[in-house]
Amino acid sequence: MGFELGIFKDREIEADYIEWLVDERSIEIQNHFVKLWEYYTNRMIDDSDAGICSSKMNESGRCYLQAQEYGLPSRITGLIHSGNTGIFGAKAVRDIQRKEVVIENDIAWRINAAADFLFGKPLSFVSNRRIAKNEQK
Repeated sequence: MGFELGIFKDREIEADYIEWLVDERSIEIQNHFVKLWEYYTNRMIDDSDAGICSSKMNESGRCYLQAQEYGLPSRITGLIHSGNTGIFGAKAVRDIQRKEVVIENDIAWRINAAADFLFGKPLSFVSNRRIAKNEQK
């Protein structure tokens, strides 16, 4: 990869070790942040794309799964999630009927509202051409 470590003036830092560390840790870090991003966006996917038994999904009358269902207990969702399979990798729990899951995504609007308050909204232009034509009449 070619790290420039001369600026640190430390001869004990080795580029090979840092490259190995980045390669090893990047997968773990990516898995962590993918879960957070999916939770924030609360993406919906079709039950056939989720790899879950469709009969378990259709019990609730919905044919989709939302990302924020990952944090709900299996007694409500009827699904068991594994840390290795990701948010949409789940197995159906035997003898547990899926309840109607209602998720309001208040996380996203709170973060977006805080960012707009702290940093301001992007610039937008409004045309006064229409107003000027009405004033001439």
